Amino acid sequence: METYQDLKQELLAITRTVRDLLNTGARVPGIAPQVFAEWEQTTADIRTRLTEEILRVAVVGPIKSGKSTFVNALFGGDYLKRGAGVVTSIVTRIRAGQRLRATLTFKTWGAVNADIAQALAMIPDLESLSAENGPFDLRRLRDRAALGEALGALGSEQAITNDTRNVNFVVLSSYLKGYERVADIMGAETVAREFEGERFAAHRDFVGDEALAGYLSDVQLEIVAREFDEAVEFADCQGSDAPNPLHLAMIQDYLLLTHLIIYVISSRTGLRQADIKFLSIIRRMGILEIIVFVVNCDFN
Repeated sequence: METYQDLKQELLAITRTVRDLLNTGARVPGIAPQVFAEWEQTTADIRTRLTEEILRVAVVGPIKSGKSTFVNALFGGDYLKRGAGVVTSIVTRIRAGQRLRATLTFKTWGAVNADIAQALAMIPDLESLSAENGPFDLRRLRDRAALGEALGALGSEQAITNDTRNVNFVVLSSYLKGYERVADIMGAETVAREFEGERFAAHRDFVGDEALAGYLSDVQLEIVAREFDEAVEFADCQGSDAPNPLHLAMIQDYLLLTHLIIYVISSRTGLRQADIKFLSIIRRMGILEIIVFVVNCDFN
């Protein structure tokens, strides 16, 4: 009879085989590197889920439902940014730790330029930007200027798709808008910035601004909390009805790794059409049975 450990090792072996096949495919002449990017990320997520002994809890719900307030209440402090409108632009992971610390991990310039190249390829009027002077590089002033001019010339029908902001337009405009503020931080290799103690709150400047959050690959907060084991991770997710289509994609990526979903509903609004739509997505993902609903009651 196979044990859990036997099944885990079997799945890890299959994942390694698939990863090797993807690496072989990526070396085929004429194949763009981003073709296998999604599959490689999937295999990496599977390895992470099988090897890490972490209990993941995702806190989700629409904008202003009280997700960040709920997590703050759990940890007994004002750790996560709160306010009007969209204040969470990236999935923020929170764990109990020995000290108060925020660790922000930035993408490499290679990853940023790969994102931009993929977005340019999906907008016909912008494809030429990555061919005129070689591969597009956001660090070059002429490339940034050309991108800004091209985005400004796009019609509304290209910036909006199915009444929603075009995801490729969002990627390009966000990278361009946030460049000046991160240019001195990022590098060819992965860079991590830590904010501890009194500087802890500085992480909110990045998490609450989608133009800066796009440059991050991960945000982890450590909070001193005896009530929680360090192997339990909470994730404060973006609003499920956020106008930025990238937010929904990020939430879904985390939900694939989660063990429990806490769905926060505001007493001011109740369940809306946006909630029904998001819950339908969760049902199609096959994880509807792990949801706990929490009502955020306003007694003012």
